[in-house]
Amino acid sequence: MSDRNQASISVRPVIFRLPDGGAVRVRPIRSEDGDRLQDYLGRLSVEARHNRFLGAVSELPPREIARLAAMDRPGELALVAFAADDPGAAIIGEAIHVIAPDSARCEFALSVTDPWQRRGLGTLLLRLIECRARLIGARHLFGDVLRTNTAMKGLARRIGFSLRSPVTDARLVEIVKDLTLPQNGPPCEEGFAQLRPIAA
Repeated sequence: MSDRNQASISVRPVIFRLPDGGAVRVRPIRSEDGDRLQDYLGRLSVEARHNRFLGAVSELPPREIARLAAMDRPGELALVAFAADDPGAAIIGEAIHVIAPDSARCEFALSVTDPWQRRGLGTLLLRLIECRARLIGARHLFGDVLRTNTAMKGLARRIGFSLRSPVTDARLVEIVKDLTLPQNGPPCEEGFAQLRPIAA
């Protein structure tokens, strides 16, 4: 499906096995997740919040939380991840993408709570966002990353992103993936990318 004006692409909750054996449940965000999302952001370390929002942020205004919690439509999506054995509890990771009308560039951002970092969850979320971007017809997937965020730059390189230096802000690096090139890694499927699911 490449026409972003067609019906919404459905995204169902799926449980995935991480490389270390841990299992996570990933689903689209829901409007009732606002308080849970604010709690998640508050539990991120100062460094993780700084990397996610490219600056010092303690919490998001209610209007911004409500906007993120409503991101489940063809042109924009927020995914949230939970420990699979307790899917109704605390969020452990989140990822968003937004593509403007009449644009072929899809912007993303993601974060993972500190205890779940370096376990493959960030890679999983970014691959899912990439698959969704392909399904809605994006030609490029990009995000702004702080130069000091070596973990995110390394993840991006491993899965085929290029790093560029924007001229507007010396603190940042733009990571970009050309989605018109053949895909590497597991193929995307309509509805939800299947990356080693262990249960639906």
